[in-house]
Amino acid sequence: MKYAMGVDIGGTFTDGVVVDQDNVCHIFKTPTIPQDPARGLLNCVAKAAGAFGMSSGAFLQNLGKLTYGTTLATNALLEGTASKTGLITTKGFRDTLPIARVGREYLPIDLQFDKPPPLIPRSMIEEVSERVDRDGNVITPLDIEGAEQAIERLMAKGVQAIAICFLWSFRNPQHERQVRDILRQRHPQVYVTISSELAPVFGEYERTATVVMNSALGPRIREHLGRLEQLLYEQGLSVPLLVMQSNGGLTPAQDASLRPVTLLSSGPVGGVVASKHVGELLGYRNLVCVDMGGTSFDASLITEGEYASSLTARAYNHNVYVPMVDVYSIGAGGGSIAWVDMGRVLKVGPRSAGADPGPACYGKGGEEPTVSDADVVLGRLDPTYFLGGEVVLDEGRSRAAIEEKVARPLNMDVVSAAAGICQVVDAAMADAVRLISVRKGYDLRDYVMVAFGGAGPVHAGAIARELGLRTFVVPYVATAQSAFGIVASDIIHSFARSELMDLDDPARMDLGFRELEARGLELLRKEGFPESEARIVRQADMRYRGQDHEITVPISVKHLDKQDLPDIVGRFEGRYESLYGQGTIFRQAKIEVVTLRVDVVGATQKPSLPQVTAGGPDPRHALRARRPVYFPEERGTLSTAFYDGDKLLGGNEIAGPAIVQFRGTTAVVHPGQHARVDEYRNLIVTT
Repeated sequence: MKYAMGVDIGGTFTDGVVVDQDNVCHIFKTPTIPQDPARGLLNCVAKAAGAFGMSSGAFLQNLGKLTYGTTLATNALLEGTASKTGLITTKGFRDTLPIARVGREYLPIDLQFDKPPPLIPRSMIEEVSERVDRDGNVITPLDIEGAEQAIERLMAKGVQAIAICFLWSFRNPQHERQVRDILRQRHPQVYVTISSELAPVFGEYERTATVVMNSALGPRIREHLGRLEQLLYEQGLSVPLLVMQSNGGLTPAQDASLRPVTLLSSGPVGGVVASKHVGELLGYRNLVCVDMGGTSFDASLITEGEYASSLTARAYNHNVYVPMVDVYSIGAGGGSIAWVDMGRVLKVGPRSAGADPGPACYGKGGEEPTVSDADVVLGRLDPTYFLGGEVVLDEGRSRAAIEEKVARPLNMDVVSAAAGICQVVDAAMADAVRLISVRKGYDLRDYVMVAFGGAGPVHAGAIARELGLRTFVVPYVATAQSAFGIVASDIIHSFARSELMDLDDPARMDLGFRELEARGLELLRKEGFPESEARIVRQADMRYRGQDHEITVPISVKHLDKQDLPDIVGRFEGRYESLYGQGTIFRQAKIEVVTLRVDVVGATQKPSLPQVTAGGPDPRHALRARRPVYFPEERGTLSTAFYDGDKLLGGNEIAGPAIVQFRGTTAVVHPGQHARVDEYRNLIVTT
């Protein structure tokens, strides 16, 4: 008997989804332990094991797949806890990282704009004499003695990690490898990354930023994943731990330790993957994915069944070469703290009460009012049925916190103050969605919103109304949507290589693709995937000769020859025209290929959502109680039906105002909204 488990460690809760031998999902939630995330994961494993009547060891022995998503990499950058890092680069290029891209990409007319600080101080950058030209020819041999001295100067400054990035090293990595070998021989404990292996592509600044960020994250991620694997293996795990990457695919933990920069959106991406799965089940191809957890709100788009994605990510105010599903995040979650500024204006976030002490209603010492406290005061959250009754919330503490920190400073009553908190955070989340959709030319009337996370379904109705969305879906697995997406993901190995070539040389392109594919297929073979079952995704970054920016074009054929060129040209020109229009001065120029990209995919078994019995439209069998709930749009309290979500049947219909209580989340159906339960126990709400 083999189970599969996905675990997502959030700011407040650690979510687990277990797929049993019948391919049915079971959901588990435990508090996150910020000081020791590994222990929080083991607690979630123990809870799941107990539900199946096993010890943790026996359960781990019966796992055929264990997958994991983490925000540890992102948090290390945001909290300034990344490792002290040095950079060794080509003589004369010490200022590549500090100069960056001038810094006016987003505010070109703001004369007061200050560039973000560099990833590392200039004093931590060492130069070494060496030079390779654009064709990979050695112009200046590596100064071995100079490299040794540079290493020792950085070590004297107490670095824990060193990044190595030489000019044109992706055309000839010899010098980078030499310096890496010297470093490993002299200081094997130091984490080292070379750009020719991590980001062998054009763009000196982005390549340098990527390798520096990877090294800065490396020691902490390596220690965390290594300790986690050791604890799991000691308790009985016999399969590799797989970690979620920002590209929406899994990779073994040992590979993730070498490329921690690929984990920057590890947790949130899982929710987008799961949303696509839910959309396919329900027949929706255009989705707005919104995830409101304990500390943050994450938003992403799926258009015509495809993720919004990019090959360059903006992380910690720097551009890095990381294939990434685009997820936009703001500090707005159930634990976000409400406060009044000096101008007597109500603010919410970005500070969060987190898991410890958490919102005031948790009764763990938190004294700051949060969004969850406001939801309790408004009556949306039943204090006796939080997490299915596992946690009893203290409404009195919520009222006291809001009274002291919000209501009294603003001369408001407690309920009005709580409503104000929710309206502020709802408006902020709606603006975040507009930023990734309306402001990029997408018409939200063509989209269906999928709301998940512990707090997402509580606020989905208000967000949908704010955005003018006609429909939103609350998945049955909403409370652990990211964990569900993580366990449902495939293994993906991504490779890229820059090599400037004319488009009229398909044989050269095909050779480059096959070399990258061979690397991925070898990794999959080591991981137990037959080559015949691997899926290959080819893409090429292309441009008109003379331009500085490329367009990524999918290459659908497996073996390229000249007869495939018209289709490739058509794809490129179609994308070019959609971005820039017709009639540009470049249209007569030749098309050139800049970078080849390959994803090698190893498909894994996909979990299924449990189907429920059809029960007709009447939901009264699931009615738990009627309680007063305050709705800001009604400016008053309405008698509201509370339903047990686990008892709802397919076809049940619920008219707002209503509250649907699942074990890990609560869905609010506002007045005027109507919910229908589908065969998978998802709520489909029309506004």
